[in-house]
Amino acid sequence: MRSPISAVTIVKNRTEKLIHLIAQLEQCSPTPDELVIVWMAPPSGLSLIKSDKFDIVHKFTTQGELPIAKARNKGMQAAKHANLAYLNVDAVVSPSLFKDGLLALKDNAVIFTSVVFLPSERCEKPYSDISKCEQQIGYLASNDDTLLKEDNNEIPSRDQEINHGKFSDDSVCSTVFFIRKADFQKTGGFDEGYAGFGLNDEDFFTNCRALGYSLEQLPTRTFAPQRPNYQCPVNHLLDFVHNAQRFHAKWGFYPCSEVLTAYAEKGFIDSNYEENGLKVIQLPEQEDDSSSVDTSASTAAPSSAGFEFTSFHSSAKNQERLSSTA
Repeated sequence: MRSPISAVTIVKNRTEKLIHLIAQLEQCSPTPDELVIVWMAPPSGLSLIKSDKFDIVHKFTTQGELPIAKARNKGMQAAKHANLAYLNVDAVVSPSLFKDGLLALKDNAVIFTSVVFLPSERCEKPYSDISKCEQQIGYLASNDDTLLKEDNNEIPSRDQEINHGKFSDDSVCSTVFFIRKADFQKTGGFDEGYAGFGLNDEDFFTNCRALGYSLEQLPTRTFAPQRPNYQCPVNHLLDFVHNAQRFHAKWGFYPCSEVLTAYAEKGFIDSNYEENGLKVIQLPEQEDDSSSVDTSASTAAPSSAGFEFTSFHSSAKNQERLSSTA
């Protein structure tokens, strides 16, 4: 008899994605034994949605909104089973997901799927239809998915003498991953001290590695919509730098060097931040006094590190944050 498992997801406004995810989980074999849904915003008409295939437990905020890290922790702690599967609400998962995950899951380990990012409209189909379509156009014909945005790079352990296995960029790992609840509790959960965009995933999986957990990738694929913020656009500069400073204070090194290198090449941070300390030395181009991001602005040419930067409206509030970041 297999071990029971709790699936956990968080949702704010993407309720249509939640409906799609529940329909997918109902087609899995086996299904999860429960789905814990954490609502990051006040309840909606779907806040009591049920399933005939498994229990659904709804958790709500008593405040205005829940930040992502706090919502994730709330869901993982509320799960009643010893085995946990965290899923992004917009993930398109394989029908064999829980079978594969439970077979691989063990103590002191994090098990995650490979992730293939596709245009949003292609992720609205069932998993089998997406897989068939991608096979037909040759995208999944080999292990070298060069025509898809799939990040399965080997990231070295903080301790170079310990082989923790191959795993993707940490923000990709968090799309779908399995962990024992006892092991999640040992990590202390996601660090709720990170604010805004970036590095909470990197911090969590760095913590897992520091605890000696192995991080192992399943051959099972997960499809997910391409993330417009995956390359860390410049309107998140201050949040990202602040979070990188927190990360460095905890772990002794800076994460996501490609992002920081791209910022340095644009002149936003000191190119010698490793020696001089990370700080913002120049805000992105100021177009007017508006405090909002100009979402209609075209992106600038990508940097040599491959990151695209959007224009950014500076304001008195941003100038104040720049002073506190330096």
